[in-house]
Amino acid sequence: MFCHNCGMKVSTDANFCSNCGAGLKEELLQHEDEVLSGRSKSKSKKRTYLPFLPPVISLFLVSGLVGGYYNHEQNVNADVLTMKKEAEELALQGDYVKAKSELENALEIRPAYHVLRNNLEVVKIAEEAHIELDDVKTQIKEKQFEDAESNLARIREKIVRLDGPLIKPLKDEASETDVMIKVGKVNNELEQLKTVEELSRKLAVISAVPSEEGKAVKEQILNRIVQLSIEEAEVKIEQKQFTNAMTVADRALQYAVNDKRILALRDKIEQSRKDFEEAEFERIERAMEAAAKEDLKNKNAALEIVNLKVDEDEVGGMTIKGELKNIVKANVSSITVYYNILSKDKNVLDKGFTTAYPFKLEPGNIGKFEDYYYGVFEDVTVEIENITWVVEDR
Repeated sequence: MFCHNCGMKVSTDANFCSNCGAGLKEELLQHEDEVLSGRSKSKSKKRTYLPFLPPVISLFLVSGLVGGYYNHEQNVNADVLTMKKEAEELALQGDYVKAKSELENALEIRPAYHVLRNNLEVVKIAEEAHIELDDVKTQIKEKQFEDAESNLARIREKIVRLDGPLIKPLKDEASETDVMIKVGKVNNELEQLKTVEELSRKLAVISAVPSEEGKAVKEQILNRIVQLSIEEAEVKIEQKQFTNAMTVADRALQYAVNDKRILALRDKIEQSRKDFEEAEFERIERAMEAAAKEDLKNKNAALEIVNLKVDEDEVGGMTIKGELKNIVKANVSSITVYYNILSKDKNVLDKGFTTAYPFKLEPGNIGKFEDYYYGVFEDVTVEIENITWVVEDR
């Protein structure tokens, strides 16, 4: 042992240094405390890291598990979203069965995904509405208009609060079906209306309907007014009541403004009046009677049918259009086309006629005729029965 003050060697049991008198026991105790303290600190440092090792290892393990689970869930979500998108595309294509199957499979994977459940309900509603709309259209064709209106109202109530690309076409189709019902009801009523006055009152009622919905109905009424006016005017022409015939035509033009059929009719009335005043009415009448007896298929030398087209609509209406050609070297005027409506068995269901336009056809020129026939709810054909005209002197 050495003295901490002077460095002299002293005995281990000495309390004071024999050279400088410094106390030795106190210093020794202090030195032992420092040594002990140092060991304690050293020991403490060695033990500091050991308790943290298990939590760190656990942390890494948990992080790995969480990361793996997260990636798995992300992949599952991606698959579910793909199935959802596929179902939406199938539904838009009208394949409701496959669309429902895709959504049900997705719900088995993600039962808590409420969007899938909502989409499934919308697809089911769309499928039901589509089927029911087809049933309503069948009822319209069968003239069951009250039932059709009631069922359409129920369909609209079912989809009114829904929206989206799947529902919008159904709403549009429902609106179109509503128009079909209105048109069908009016057409059904038209069969009971026999005068222009009655039709004009109905026209006033329809004019209050919004333009998009009332346009088709209004067109049907105007066509009927034109038909009745032509029929009435033709009778008056035959009776040589030319002033009354012109009054009928002018009244029709008040409703069907600039209608080509009525304008052609006015020309016919004027010409008939002129011919009568010039004492040529008998020649015109004989020419028309002779032409009426001739066969349409080229047994006459004046006119030739070059085109005939019949278009049926969904509410029992049928538009008859055609073209005819003047194949002689003289002017042909006062052309009237007569036609028959034939059943499947070729029985005559009804007859009709219309005035061709323009009123006068020069050699080689083509004229047109057009008429609208309503109340057809079976397969029919149209046959041109006869054409009458006047061949004018050069």
